[in-house]
Order: sequence, then structure tokens, then C-alpha cells
Amino acid sequence: MELIGDEARNLRNALGGGSDDKLLRQKLAELSLRAARGAERALSRGDDSLFGAYRELIRTRLADTRPGLEGMAARGVGAAEFALGTFALHGFVDAPSIEGACPRFAAALDKGFGGARFRHAQCIEASNPEQALTLFREAATSGHVGAIERLGRICLEAEPPDATCAFEQLERAAREGRASARSLLGWMHAEGIGGKVDLERAGQYYRDAASLGEPSARNNLGEFYERGRGVAQDEKAAFEHYLAAAQAGFPPGQFNVGRLYVAGRGTAENQDEARRWLDLAAKAGIAPAQGILDMLDRQGGKP
Repeated sequence: MELIGDEARNLRNALGGGSDDKLLRQKLAELSLRAARGAERALSRGDDSLFGAYRELIRTRLADTRPGLEGMAARGVGAAEFALGTFALHGFVDAPSIEGACPRFAAALDKGFGGARFRHAQCIEASNPEQALTLFREAATSGHVGAIERLGRICLEAEPPDATCAFEQLERAAREGRASARSLLGWMHAEGIGGKVDLERAGQYYRDAASLGEPSARNNLGEFYERGRGVAQDEKAAFEHYLAAAQAGFPPGQFNVGRLYVAGRGTAENQDEARRWLDLAAKAGIAPAQGILDMLDRQGGKP
């Protein structure tokens, strides 16, 4: 990533309005293509920090390269279509737009860029699940860690769930560093999916995932401490884990922080903070959050 940034800076410094500018801008577009692919690889492995660095690089040094990418795409370069799709999906320049991204991913695949399989599969999963599954499998075979995890989740969502398949795929993704896969494996062990409940192993998976910044794992650790599952009950520790998940934008964590603020458990009672977090959770679709807000309104703010 640093090499791309250094190259972009050097090319920017060389721009001067001369006859060589067209070639220099083409090289900048090629760097933008590499940066977009790097950002996607970072997301596949669950490396939000590296993704953020790529996003900042594109926004600060490569934001004006889209015309160059569009020219490459018009010449049949599938990787350029994919880069344009990532620009739209993640809002690297304009507001995020799934509607703008999905046609680009389809075009990238049509033009022979296999790296678009995972994103195209996501785009069509609701309308064509069979084709999407084929694409997820192809992407997983090529080593796409996000696709590997998605296959594991599909196994869990099956009727009945296929725990053996889920464990196989999720453990593979976890070995590649995918924090969300580790968190889901922890949940499977905590709930006894595919075997006996194993709280010790679940806790280890949660801690591993939490150390990588996975908010669902922090929320699940909060539940362990609140309920005393596999650890000594500790409402203060529970609140701290819930708060970390909430601050990362995880709606169940926001709900849990809000309800603990209402009751003054693990933290001092604070109705204003309770309402703030519960409102965020309710807007994200957590129905019980709205129920607590309605109760507070009926009772004049008192729990």
C-alpha cells in the first residue's frame, strides 16, 4: 500500500501540463486500479485498518482517476470495471451506491476478471441463489476469505443446518485471519451447534475475534459476563464489552448498552445515554429497543 502511495505522489509531482500528462494520468489510473483491488483484499481478510488506509489513499491522491478507469473499462479491461464497482460500493469518491456497483461487477466478470465473482455473487444472491452459490464456491476455491466465510454461513442457514459444513468453512476462514468467522465459531460452540456446548472454546474464539476488532465478539463476551457463562458474572465488564461493540456501530451492542444504562447495571443509571443508544438500535431494526423507549415515554423517563 505504501508503494502505491509513493508512486502516486511521484506521479502527481511530475504532472505539469505537458505532453506527458496523458501518460502520467494513465499510470495514476493503473495505480487506482491496484489500490481498489488492495482495498478489497483487505476487506476479504477482515482487515478494516488496512482497508481504511487504502480508502484514504484513494480519496486523497487518486480521487480524480475515475475517467482513466472508465477509459480502461471501455477498452475491455475487466479489472477496471471491478475497480469502478468498488469505488461505487464503498463511496470512495461519491456516496456509496450498490445500484452503481453491481452492474460494474457483472461487467467485470463478463470481461474475464474472476476477482469479481464474490461481489457479483452478493449482488445476485437474492434473485439467483443457485448461481450465487456457484460463484461463492469458485471465489472460495481461488482463496477469497470472505467467500469462504459466506459458504459457512450458507451451511448454517440451510434447512436443516449443516454444522459439519459450517465448521469446515468457518474454521478455514478463521485460519486466514477472518475475525467475523472466529466470532461465529464462538457462537456455535456457545450454543452447542453441531455438538456439545463448549463455553471455554467459545470464549477463546470470542477473545481472539475481539482482539482483531470484531464487534460481534465484544457483544457476545458482554453476554458471557452479564450472565456468568463460562466466566464469573461481572456486569461492569459486560457493560465495557457492550460499549465497545456499540461504539463500533454494532446495533445489538447499542441495544445492550442502552438497556444497562436504563437499569444502572454495570454503570451509573443515565436515561439520556440510554435513549441515545436505544434510538440508534431501534433505527437499525432492533425491535426491543423501541419497546424500551416506549416504556420510558409512558413512565416519564423512569425505568
